[in-house]
Amino acid sequence: MKEFEKKENLQYPQRIGLVQNHFLRNLSLLYRPHNHLRDNEEAMATYMKEVCEAINSRISADVPNSESYKDILRTIWRTVTSKHKSSFYFNLADIISATVKANRNWEAKSGTKKTAKAFSGSFEAEQQAREGEQKKPETVEGWLAKLEETDAMIASGELGRGIGEILRRIPLRGIERLTGEKPDIAPPAKQETPKEHLPDDSGKINMDLIKAGHTAPVFDEFDLAAPLDDPLPEQLRPTVPSLDSL
Repeated sequence: MKEFEKKENLQYPQRIGLVQNHFLRNLSLLYRPHNHLRDNEEAMATYMKEVCEAINSRISADVPNSESYKDILRTIWRTVTSKHKSSFYFNLADIISATVKANRNWEAKSGTKKTAKAFSGSFEAEQQAREGEQKKPETVEGWLAKLEETDAMIASGELGRGIGEILRRIPLRGIERLTGEKPDIAPPAKQETPKEHLPDDSGKINMDLIKAGHTAPVFDEFDLAAPLDDPLPEQLRPTVPSLDSL
């Protein structure tokens, strides 16, 4: 469509104005502010500013004109409202996630970031397929799922706490990159050692617990009075020298 092809020189104030008129205005008309925003003008102004910056900073500078920009805003609006179940203002993380997705779709559709598709059956096609399977999640929800999986392995003991807390940094960093905020998600709590398993005040260990955890060895039944008939293998038997060689 021609209206999406014409080139305009969109400056920062114009882009922010589009967000205010075509996103924040709808938000103000259809949803209610939280109490701490409604009763605090400074907090409300900060929220609106952060929404504008979160959206504008994640929409490509290659967007050619206001119509294309508004089309991306409509996509963001539809994505957020399709998942939003509350009557209050949107969560900033949801807006950021929707913006990243909408901008990625626009780049793919407009051809600003083209990926050459290899011929089916070729080495390049197989390489692209492998890269697609190994691609990291690029949404907040995807990184949260990865974090939950890592925490579950730490809690079950399948993954050592030391290496587990190092691996947790990967999804946490991904969430921070998408949302612009450092997530405060604590690792699973350490399981406390039962008091009876610890040494007492004098330093003595409860040996009864250690003995209770032991399993008595089981041996094959045999008669000690019977002669032992267990010859050595041929290759282990000693060689008796001949008397003629002496």
